[in-house]
Amino acid sequence: MERHVDDYLTRLQSALADLPRDALSAFGETLLRAYRNEKHVFTAGNGGSASLASHMAADLVNNTIGPNMRRFRITSLSDNASVLTAVANDAGYENVFSEQLVNVIAAGDVLIVISASGNSPNILKAIRYAQSRSAHVLGLFGFDGGQAAMLADVAVVVRSSDYGIVEDLHLVVNHILVEYFRAFLERERPWSV
Repeated sequence: MERHVDDYLTRLQSALADLPRDALSAFGETLLRAYRNEKHVFTAGNGGSASLASHMAADLVNNTIGPNMRRFRITSLSDNASVLTAVANDAGYENVFSEQLVNVIAAGDVLIVISASGNSPNILKAIRYAQSRSAHVLGLFGFDGGQAAMLADVAVVVRSSDYGIVEDLHLVVNHILVEYFRAFLERERPWSV
């Protein structure tokens, strides 16, 4: 067990050191612009990435504000099992996210997609639909980023082929963003309600 712990932590530290700081900054700047302009943010992911999409939405709406401050407008597209299964049953699983965006995503809004492989058909369709509506697409990916990293406006790619490492660092990115926004918004209080 000790050898396994050391090996995992070594791989985790290596991937952490390789996180693209410029992409992280651009990710945060795009979210801040959406907040300032009262745009809606949507998150989406499958499996463990669905859990992070939900976690990110909860953190950004609840853990970034102080008293009398406006919250992020954010929705996780992965959260409603009835909608997901209805769309999957009626229109196919590749449409579960893009169909939820119809009539709700607008120019300047932000879609955050989370995918270890970056090749999930429903993620790719959501990206294309969001961009067709002039929304910005931010992505958290693993491996080589897949097709989604090439489509996203900003792609943070964890360069690891290990799902555990990728998911660990996606959660780290979430917490970096939340801590940044909490400190920035509490200090500046630019948009009190």
